[in-house]
Amino acid sequence: MVFIFSLQSFSQQVNIDQLSNEQLMQYLGAANASGLTESELEAKARQKGLSDDQIQKLKVRINTLNGSSSSLKGSNTDIAESRTATPVKKPGEITPATNEIKVFGADLFSRENLTFEPNLQIPTPRNYMIGVGDQLNIDLFGYSDVNYKLKVSPEGTIRIPNSGPVKVMGLSFEDAQLKIKAALTKIYPQIAEDKTSIQLSVGQMRSIKVTLIGEIVKPGSYTLPSLATIANALYVSGGPNKIGSYRNIELVRNGKTIAHFDLYDFLLKGDLTKNKRLEDDDIIKVNPYETRVTISGAVKRKAIYEINKNETLGDLLRLAGGYADGAYQEFIRVIRFGKNDKEILTITAVNINSFILKSGDSCKIDSVANKFGNRVIIGGAVFHPGNYSLRDFSNLQSLLAVANLKNEAFLKRGVITRRSDNYILRSIDFNVEDVLKGNSSLTLQNEDSVRIFSIFDIKHKDSVSINGEVYKSGFFPYTDSMQLQDLVLLAGGFTEGASGKRIEIARRIRDTVSENESDNYSIVSILDLNKDLSEKGDKAKFVLKPFDIISVRKNPAYREQIKVRIEGEVLYPGDYTVEKKTESLSDLISKAGGLRTNAYAEGAMLIRNTFSDSIEASLSNDRLESARNQSVKADSLSQILLNSITKTRKIVGIRLEQALEAPHGKEDISLLEGDLLKIPPFPTTVQSFGAVYVPKKIVYRNNLRFKDVVEESGGFLSTASRKKAYIMYPNGEIKTASHFLWFKSYPKVKPGSEIYVPLYVKKTTVAEMTSVGVAAASIASLLISMIYLVKSL
Repeated sequence: MVFIFSLQSFSQQVNIDQLSNEQLMQYLGAANASGLTESELEAKARQKGLSDDQIQKLKVRINTLNGSSSSLKGSNTDIAESRTATPVKKPGEITPATNEIKVFGADLFSRENLTFEPNLQIPTPRNYMIGVGDQLNIDLFGYSDVNYKLKVSPEGTIRIPNSGPVKVMGLSFEDAQLKIKAALTKIYPQIAEDKTSIQLSVGQMRSIKVTLIGEIVKPGSYTLPSLATIANALYVSGGPNKIGSYRNIELVRNGKTIAHFDLYDFLLKGDLTKNKRLEDDDIIKVNPYETRVTISGAVKRKAIYEINKNETLGDLLRLAGGYADGAYQEFIRVIRFGKNDKEILTITAVNINSFILKSGDSCKIDSVANKFGNRVIIGGAVFHPGNYSLRDFSNLQSLLAVANLKNEAFLKRGVITRRSDNYILRSIDFNVEDVLKGNSSLTLQNEDSVRIFSIFDIKHKDSVSINGEVYKSGFFPYTDSMQLQDLVLLAGGFTEGASGKRIEIARRIRDTVSENESDNYSIVSILDLNKDLSEKGDKAKFVLKPFDIISVRKNPAYREQIKVRIEGEVLYPGDYTVEKKTESLSDLISKAGGLRTNAYAEGAMLIRNTFSDSIEASLSNDRLESARNQSVKADSLSQILLNSITKTRKIVGIRLEQALEAPHGKEDISLLEGDLLKIPPFPTTVQSFGAVYVPKKIVYRNNLRFKDVVEESGGFLSTASRKKAYIMYPNGEIKTASHFLWFKSYPKVKPGSEIYVPLYVKKTTVAEMTSVGVAAASIASLLISMIYLVKSL
């Protein structure tokens, strides 16, 4: 064996019993890496101060771990497979991604909490066979108080001081105790007089070597504690392999088979009586399995089982724990390998215990059919819907009585949905009231479904609606004898601006007698109602009918405050309240304290809320997005204007200079709610854009002309469209060049103006389009001719 420790880390003060398995596993790597043999490691351990007791304890601890986590060194027998920390896949083990059935017991040796490790903390068994390497502790107490720790020598003897050697090898613990007592009596006569007592124990048990052969995951020789059993040896070797038997495991001693071990006795019965204790040089042989069968379906333990010769299907069912809940027990299907192909056998319940299984058989147990044999169903307007037993409620009257109809149940008609013999559904109607009174009797059948309708299922949910000057407009459920004042209260009452003088009620036309077409859509009534609903007359108590539409108009004299805003170069910018309808731009400037000295009135701009709910608003929004996408530069006047408005706010062209010169005149327009008046500072430059060589800002000066701006921008490009050039003024106004014969007159340049020269776009004539089409057709014809030529070759 290999000591699984680093020699430098041990001293005489180390308590081997306190070392954890994890620490021993860490020392394993260091010992394996050293390349030393077992005897060399043991010698170095003694040099470091470890006693023989400590070394022996380490051996016992390591023997229980080396089968699954270490590789054996110094063994006289070559090991077929190296013991590494890599887990070995057990026979029948499957990956989580598949649904393959495992061999029963295959995972027994992969469980970390089931090691079959022998218990070394128990009293020495009386039938324990003393062997070479055991350390015997002999305690004398009474008249004499002496303690001996004697190790059994390779000759099988112990040497008692002042006495000759005593041979104990091969003796049971009980026989060795008698023999040692007899030898000590010669030295201590008080033992015979019972004045001195003797107590014998095995202080440090020896290790034994056993060999595992046959169908083992890791066959080879193993060093184990002397108390190890067959199961312990199987565990450290990984257990049977894919074809190894779990029921035919032999223990061979001195060339003779002395025991047969069946793991199923432990797995199914908890019986370990045949789990014999091992001795030195024992051989454990795992034979190949002879018969394995598979059982699946509705059983408690689906697995592949190894069965003994002549065991039956009934025996297999008992191994599998019996039928699962919901199993169909009338027959079991068995798939068997024939000479040339597979065959299927159906074994009835009476033949299960007599049907002999063969290796490779696959048995499948069905579940009971997913259907009821005695069920009726009821639903709808009942307090207890659901499934009921047909045996307990064979007629409709008893079923309705226990299901307990709701008050809103429709008593004139119910429906039974029944499946006929050809599985076609058909409906059977009945009068619910007649059935309850016993005037009609209906016998139910299996899987009948009874439906009780509610009066609400066949009646439209009536409603009334209210709109206009109430706090919560909308639809409200209609109730019988509902009055106008009830609906107003449900709507949260009148708003402050509501007019009680004109309450309009539109009612549907319900002429069920006349068959003549009418030109009227509704009957409209106008009521004069006090807003506080304090009238004692019939107006507030006006009774509504389903689908009435109530409209509450606004008081024409009611006004809410409206606000406008002014920004830019005025003394007091901000929000202002409009006092009267005729309040205009000049009035707003006056309220704001007048213009500042650097204000540019000619560039003032008015932004107004408009087109918010119209088709024109949608069209205007499309144009707005197009303009934003086509704007030339982020800091251009057009881009600034576009960014200052939204989809519901538009620019109104104003001339503020003329409005201030003639207050309340033609240019001094009246203000509306939400208006925004922007007064920019006086600009000092103009800007050129488009088809000029160098678009740039140019300092404004008196008498600056359109051509001057173009020339200072490098002139027109060859692709410029001079006829379509235009100017945008700071107030948003746009002016284009005018033409008379071959003369062009460009608009006047003002401070802050932007000059735009678009590119010339050549129009495609019909003749050009025709020539392009003819050329394309010629090319296509040529390509087709070349394809045919290639195919012919």
